[in-house]
Amino acid sequence: MKKLNTVSLAVCTLLATDYALAQGTLEEVVVTARKRSENLQEVPIAVSAFSAEQMDRFDVQNAMDLSTRVPNFLAPRNTVTFGAPQFFMRGAGRAENNWNYENAVAVFVDEVYLQSTSGAYIDMMDMESVEVLRGPQGTLYGRNATTGSVSFTSRKPELQDTRFMIEGTLGSNERQDVKLTYSAPLVKDVLGVKVDLFRTANDGYVTRVDPTGAELDDQFGEQEHLGGRLGFLWEPSETSSYQLILEASEQDSGTNLITPILPTDPTTFLSKTGAADFQPIYGVSKGVSEPLTGDGGHDFEGFNAILKGSWELSIGTLKSITGWREYDEDYKSQLGSFPTTLNPAPGASIWTHVDSSNQFEQFTQEFQFSGDLGDNLSYVAGLYYFYNDWSQFQYVGALLPIEFSPVCCFPGQTEQFGGAWNDTSQETTSYAIYFDADYQIADSLNIFFGARQTWDEKEVDYLSLYEDRSTVIPGFPVSPDESWSEFTPRLGLEWQSTESVMLYLSYSKGFKAGSLEGARATEAEFASSWLDPEIVDTFEVGLKADWFDGQLRTNVAVFVSEYQDKVELIDPQTAAVADVDINGVELDFSWLPTDNITFFGNVGLLDAEYQSADPDHPIFADLGIPGNAPGLDAEPVSAPEYTFLIGGSYFMPLGDNGSLTFQLDYNGVDDHYSGLGVGNFDSEIIDGYELLGANVTYTSADEKWSVMVGGDNLTDEEYWTTTMFGFVPGRTYGDGSTWYVRFRYDTN
Repeated sequence: MKKLNTVSLAVCTLLATDYALAQGTLEEVVVTARKRSENLQEVPIAVSAFSAEQMDRFDVQNAMDLSTRVPNFLAPRNTVTFGAPQFFMRGAGRAENNWNYENAVAVFVDEVYLQSTSGAYIDMMDMESVEVLRGPQGTLYGRNATTGSVSFTSRKPELQDTRFMIEGTLGSNERQDVKLTYSAPLVKDVLGVKVDLFRTANDGYVTRVDPTGAELDDQFGEQEHLGGRLGFLWEPSETSSYQLILEASEQDSGTNLITPILPTDPTTFLSKTGAADFQPIYGVSKGVSEPLTGDGGHDFEGFNAILKGSWELSIGTLKSITGWREYDEDYKSQLGSFPTTLNPAPGASIWTHVDSSNQFEQFTQEFQFSGDLGDNLSYVAGLYYFYNDWSQFQYVGALLPIEFSPVCCFPGQTEQFGGAWNDTSQETTSYAIYFDADYQIADSLNIFFGARQTWDEKEVDYLSLYEDRSTVIPGFPVSPDESWSEFTPRLGLEWQSTESVMLYLSYSKGFKAGSLEGARATEAEFASSWLDPEIVDTFEVGLKADWFDGQLRTNVAVFVSEYQDKVELIDPQTAAVADVDINGVELDFSWLPTDNITFFGNVGLLDAEYQSADPDHPIFADLGIPGNAPGLDAEPVSAPEYTFLIGGSYFMPLGDNGSLTFQLDYNGVDDHYSGLGVGNFDSEIIDGYELLGANVTYTSADEKWSVMVGGDNLTDEEYWTTTMFGFVPGRTYGDGSTWYVRFRYDTN
């Protein structure tokens, strides 16, 4: 980070600009980050906001496509299941979708919190906007958001004009996407209905091979997602509004087959010094499937119901948000596979295997009250209730298919695999009171302040069994429970130094409830051990400015975050906690030098360091290799020293024949350890990479239909985005060069 230290401190908000290509100034961006409509440049929070048009131009089709579009934000594929992205923001997040861990990055869909990252893939089905808030946001939400939040908002039904939209996309890997929207008033200006349908599919990017490396087929990693949304909007008067959203989705994805890797020098297999050179055994995105995996994959069926009510009262606005979410999820996958020559048992392979069935139910109720007191005070206050019931029946196989277990066998098999079945359920109940306010103490000076009081309780029933699914492992069952409460404040100062320049200084505290250590435990100790809550204190300085009569917009933020008891996953059974300091700078910019040309970009810088850790934390482990333990000099996971995006677009009017828009963008990520790379093994390193994308869009003169032709990773960069634990070396590679063609007809 030495070469980047000169860019001191900062957070930015680019891509929060709807490109006003036909105007002389950048358009004002309106966000609802603080539960009220505001100009983004007047919000003292580091926010990145995306309109529907921007998401289309960047080919953002799901939550993972937001990686690098936001400074210091990564959302790579999960190592086991496609439907649960790994969200990391400002060097903190979560690599697993285990039932016991909550994410530091809170995800909301239509203002309803998602407890689990399973189902957070979020196919972009006629989304109106996405807002990404960086830093602790507890005073704005009833749930934990220790490092930031991502909020997806779908488009409301029309109350005046009928709208019809159909979109089709064809592309690499047999990509076939279809989206359909119909919205119309049932009673003009009073009652509207909206129907959204979609299907996205591709034939996968992973090639299955036999142990000799001969290709067998490419049906691993294929995806087919189906979904629909039915929405109603009722506005019986100017002072009341009601919205009902019903949504169902189904995800059918093939096995996320990890690409196995080995060092060119076998003696460096467990190196933590950077001496090992790991290479894919069979080639990029190729792997051998084990017998237990078979035709495994990921099946997800979910349903959401959201009811909102809003009432304008003489003293402010009262809002009710009721949410119900449920899903059933099954996945069968493997965490790695290696050549038979590495295993002394004839005809055997070395692998680990996961077979899981999950059921999830969640209910939330939130009441918000917002308004103004006099001319100087604006506020939002809320009451929040959350209930979640997550049950899981999961098998995790051992590294070696030998008799670790005294009983036989895995159902349907004749061989003992040394794994275990975990039958677990967790009920989470949470209550919260929160408020956030802004007070003008002078014409150009505001103070903002807020707080949240949270009460969390978790109850777990835990049973672990041997392969036969009936013999109980000694020490089980166990039924641990625990509760926590925490007060988290926010305080800051905002100075509007000129009409177009705003500076702010803030302190905020984040809180995430504690969790049970062992998600897949075979020892009762780990199945009963509660980890302390994760606490973070964040100090932030920001500068938001429009320059040259609104042609250039720059948003910069500098932050210092001090984490206490940050949870880090060591292996499927155990976790450790550490105190970590993460400092950073974030810059977003957008520049409109002419009416037809726009440049945009962002830069995120991070400096993450361990301050202390549990004595048994893997950063201290040298595994008997002298000089192999980095200690507190180890690097925290998913904290690259830099991320960046830079690009530009050119708008070419064609008169009565419509217009053409050309866009080019270049983004990159520095070297870093993957989300499961807490051991700092050489095999857990993700090499830095840069990707080039481009597209051109033709839009008709009436702006009703368009054709976009584009491509991603045009230089065919070989890169990977996730790895496995160091003792199971493997990678998930990113896509090579891809292309797509999109046709759209939209009456509005």
